[in-house]
Amino acid sequence: MPEKDALEAIMTTRRFDKLILSVAAVAVLATAAATMVNPSKGVTAAPRVAFDQMHAEAAHLNEAVRNVAPDGPETASIAGGLGLQVMDDTTLLAEAFADMGYDLENVKRSGAAVPRVYLVKLPGDLHAVPEVSLKKTVFFHTMLPLILQENERILADRRRLMRIKTEKALGQKVSPGDRLWLAVLADRYKTSDDKLQTLLARVDVIPPSLALSQAAEESGWGTSRFAQRGNALFGQWTSADDHGLVPKDREAGMVHKIKAFGTLGQSVSAYMRNLNTHAAYRSLRKVRTQLRAKGAPMDGHILAGALTKYSERGEKYVDSIRLIIEANDLRPLDDARLTSDDESA
Repeated sequence: MPEKDALEAIMTTRRFDKLILSVAAVAVLATAAATMVNPSKGVTAAPRVAFDQMHAEAAHLNEAVRNVAPDGPETASIAGGLGLQVMDDTTLLAEAFADMGYDLENVKRSGAAVPRVYLVKLPGDLHAVPEVSLKKTVFFHTMLPLILQENERILADRRRLMRIKTEKALGQKVSPGDRLWLAVLADRYKTSDDKLQTLLARVDVIPPSLALSQAAEESGWGTSRFAQRGNALFGQWTSADDHGLVPKDREAGMVHKIKAFGTLGQSVSAYMRNLNTHAAYRSLRKVRTQLRAKGAPMDGHILAGALTKYSERGEKYVDSIRLIIEANDLRPLDDARLTSDDESA
């Protein structure tokens, strides 16, 4: 029977893909363990959480399969080879940024590239800094490269996804490597690999102005206990048995914790995955898709309007996020870019 043969062929292909996926996952996870770059594990399905171990593993596998924009170590360097992975003195960190010519005003006015400076944690004395302007400057300078780095990774995935979608539309055969990559990507973004339009709506960037303003609001400009002890910048919840910090004002009967992360970069990645996958933020993804369809730029101020479910404060929360964006002139940073390899050399 031709139909039976075709069905058996499809099932054989599916089983083969799953076998390769499993083998690749083991290899990649072993490498990840050896290099000690595994993301944190375990979350609940609460609206502010979307970074569990399964998707952390898939993230590593995806990087190995696609070989595009590979993860680098959570380190940073500046002119002269000074390691900037951790710096606990806010003033010295501000001076280091200045010495390397990293100035957000130049980024806003002239489109200067942002250096690839990836800190693993915020300065421990940030809460004690009396100068508000200094505190804000160091916070924004620390966070922007991490946000742009994660957006780079997302855009690399989006470009490959669009290519595959075009090939399918033209009736072209998708390669085994692309089929495997697509299956992993769909798993990461909590959908199926045959829903390419749904994937495109999810695999997209979060404007820096929105991410920066939410990080500032949720972490008290990096001074909160959650930010300092757990690199928790966006107030994401996790389960009682997961690694996290218990809120001091947690209501009786509640068992959630605030998700803790090993690095600031992991916190940024989890935040973006959350907005890009959770049902609570479907309206944000819809607005973003509409902006894409119009050829309009990504605008954090506009997308903030779709975040009424991020906080119990609803519209008041949206107002707070938009106020931070406007008061700190963050919208020009939606066009910011990281230095290229040539510029970094």
